[in-house]
Amino acid sequence: MKPRIALAALIASLCVLAGCANPQSRQVSMEAAQQSAQAKDDAVCREKGLTPGTKDFDACLQRLAEARADEAAAAERRRIEFQRTLGAGTSDYSGH
Repeated sequence: MKPRIALAALIASLCVLAGCANPQSRQVSMEAAQQSAQAKDDAVCREKGLTPGTKDFDACLQRLAEARADEAAAAERRRIEFQRTLGAGTSDYSGH
């Protein structure tokens, strides 16, 4: 489970850093992060003894991709909730 969290953190970090770059650099960074994640997923499935090109291998890749997407969605929900918390907290002090 920890490698997935680390991978999600890496992807999130790359996305944040990419936000400061121009659109072409941002696209390159996103593609590199995606390729890195796919390579790691491939390695995980191979370590489980699965053979590339089989249904089991493809299912393994799909599960890992879904887990990564779920973690990214959860991170986005946490970010939004944090922003709401900050916004609610500042209104108490601004008199609005």
